[in-house]
Amino acid sequence: MQYDTTWDKTSARKPKTIKNFEGKTFEEGLFDDPVMVELIEQNKADIFTTDVIASALMCATKSNYSWDIEIKKFGDKIFIDKRADDEDDDVQNPRNILDFETVNETALEHQPSDDTSINGIWPLMKEAKNINNSFLNCCRSDDVTQTVQLENENPFIEVEDQIVTRVGYLYKIWKIQEADAATGKKEKKICIRCSVHCHTGRNVEGSDQKQTMNVYSFNEYNPQISNWR
Repeated sequence: MQYDTTWDKTSARKPKTIKNFEGKTFEEGLFDDPVMVELIEQNKADIFTTDVIASALMCATKSNYSWDIEIKKFGDKIFIDKRADDEDDDVQNPRNILDFETVNETALEHQPSDDTSINGIWPLMKEAKNINNSFLNCCRSDDVTQTVQLENENPFIEVEDQIVTRVGYLYKIWKIQEADAATGKKEKKICIRCSVHCHTGRNVEGSDQKQTMNVYSFNEYNPQISNWR
């Protein structure tokens, strides 16, 4: 779907209302993804992971709140994935930070994780996730003629009219190591499932493919502490 550029003109003086999204948002692991399983079976890469995991590992030199990942090796294949919710102590209240949007990551003072008040860490992270989902489902154009159909259908949607966050997935493969006969090194590739939220409406230069983009909200919950604007 195409991004609605009228959202770029919103401000504190000219606000727009975001409708609360009450559908389902998929946070599926590698082995729950039939497309990823097919790529694994076809031996397309040596390492398999998702954009959420890869960005956490590559960008978080220091984190106030630890995330929970699993690294599994089968033969010569490595799989890096988040720990499934059903392995958590509380299935109804999952604690894997990778399923949420973090808050207070750069706070100088430690924020207690057991604070259950409205401004506690976990309530705020759940609220931030809900705000991002709602914004994503509001900021896209309703013009169905601008919808871009990817190669495969969404692998997680159960029924055609299911109320879910509609995103696309691109399965990108990068070469991270060249083969070197002198040292015995083998060629290594990594496959990363990348989420795509919408497109800009413009084509990639020199191509008929649409420019893709992801959208996020930067929400402020306590302006009395600091006004980031």
